[in-house]
Amino acid sequence: MKALSGSRRLEYVKVISDGDVRATLRAGAAVRVSRDALVDAYRGTLKAPPRTGIDVGSTELVFTAGGNASGTAGFRCYGLWPGHADQLVAVWDNKGNLRGVVIGTALGALRTGGLGGAAVDVLAKPDASVCAVIGSGTQSWAQLWAACAVRTFSEVRVSSPTPENRAKFAARARDELGLNAVDLADSVAAVRDADVVLVATKSAKPVLPATAFAPGCHVNTIGPKLRGASELPPELASVAAIVATDSPAQAAAYGNPFFTGRKLAHLGGIIAGDLPGRISEGQITLYCATGLAGAEVLLADHVISELALAG
Repeated sequence: MKALSGSRRLEYVKVISDGDVRATLRAGAAVRVSRDALVDAYRGTLKAPPRTGIDVGSTELVFTAGGNASGTAGFRCYGLWPGHADQLVAVWDNKGNLRGVVIGTALGALRTGGLGGAAVDVLAKPDASVCAVIGSGTQSWAQLWAACAVRTFSEVRVSSPTPENRAKFAARARDELGLNAVDLADSVAAVRDADVVLVATKSAKPVLPATAFAPGCHVNTIGPKLRGASELPPELASVAAIVATDSPAQAAAYGNPFFTGRKLAHLGGIIAGDLPGRISEGQITLYCATGLAGAEVLLADHVISELALAG
């Protein structure tokens, strides 16, 4: 009877799609949940060990897991198949009940966006108004989506190698986010005098010189960041006043050394006020995304709660 009861209960576990996530998760909420996750991770109340990969023959399955003091816990799993591959996030409550599962890829990208938005919120100049986006893919969109929740941009410049892609991205930014967005072929021109620069590419070599970044700008880097294979030059990290990351433990766990030898500040510590943040208008600040394990669990939990409230 116990097994039957459990089976009946599982019939009511919410299975959440990409469409549900996009319709439910707001940028401001993604940044707020991410900020809380970052502070909790810094203080140790969110347990979020580095990701683990398991060879299963045909591919490698990658797991991240996390849980906080409230009892919310879960994991994320995805495989390294070529091309599209679904991801799974499962969330349990503090009594061991499975609250729901999220299937798809939207949550992962918007989680990365929320963390990037938290970085912009705490490190960019309060009056930042010009944003440059280098890259025109899913991660670039998630970064801009979240950044718009914490800063009001009077101009957004989009640059990527493919004219059709950057034009489509700029049009989407105008239509969906109401931004004054333009696309530029010259990435250096796009970054010139920008207050916030969002770099999200797949390039293993720097897409911009260190001299392209204006004094006072804040930069998010989402793409490759390993020594000898990075989308930004190591020289930029050398001149930045602050180089922060969402998970120093994850950065240290990479198989290859990080693209900078500088000690990475914990973004959660800066948000909490325990570590120094921006202190002058002219400082360059840099945020290096690594993927805070557990943040997607908390975002999934938020989405599940919002859907429950909506009935």
